[in-house]
Amino acid sequence: MEFTNFLVVYDPTSEKQPALERAALIAGETNINLHVFACIYSDVPKSADGSRMAKELIDQQKATLGAAVTPLLENGLTVTTEVERDKEWCDAVVRASMRTGADVVLKSSFSHTASQRIFNRTSDWTLIRKCLCPVMLVKDDTDLTNRKVIAAIDNRSGDKVYAQLNRRIIDVSRRVMDSENAEVHFINAHKELSAAPDRNALIRNCGVESDRVHIRLGDPEDVIVDSARRLNASLVIVGNAARSGLSALIQGNTVEKIVDRLECDVLSLP
Repeated sequence: MEFTNFLVVYDPTSEKQPALERAALIAGETNINLHVFACIYSDVPKSADGSRMAKELIDQQKATLGAAVTPLLENGLTVTTEVERDKEWCDAVVRASMRTGADVVLKSSFSHTASQRIFNRTSDWTLIRKCLCPVMLVKDDTDLTNRKVIAAIDNRSGDKVYAQLNRRIIDVSRRVMDSENAEVHFINAHKELSAAPDRNALIRNCGVESDRVHIRLGDPEDVIVDSARRLNASLVIVGNAARSGLSALIQGNTVEKIVDRLECDVLSLP
């Protein structure tokens, strides 16, 4: 998987922009194009005055966005900006990601309580489920001095969907290792001893030393969170197979269960 185009979601409601900061850091070390996207909305009259007010709001946001990316441009990064007005800003982000051919969407992620996640359709969940490309949820307090990455492998025997997803996770992890000199650890969690994968085969597939492959018994979300804390990971890469339908509605998916329990960035792969 080639990552050359990042769509960065700019949050007009916040002074902090972790996603933009992380994108600038990555782009400064690799050859990546950044497209910074902001979506705004406020009720205006359906009249000539309303049209003028809407245009003024968009112009103001364009000026804010321009000021935010000026330092990046001065550092020689390739950056474009876009402002859209839409009440459903998450859907606007999904459309923008397809329109611009984004390889990854970067979005700032702030903590939610369990009840907030359960009873409200959060923007994190919406983008994870609707975006056709990977989504990186960026945390403000990620420790970037420790470049350790955890890649979660779901080794369900005979399941072609998960086999393909595992291949994408391994491919992305290798790109991270090559481009960022990161130390990548592969995690496999299984709930039953009979479901444990062949360790040697997993080591060969991942292409890393034996001490970088961890096979543990337990719920995937608990194993991933515990491993990330134990290794002080700065990024967790996880697949997102349950994106829609009854499974997603009732059980959710692993990335949704871990995002608020982690203090590091999370990259969700569809």
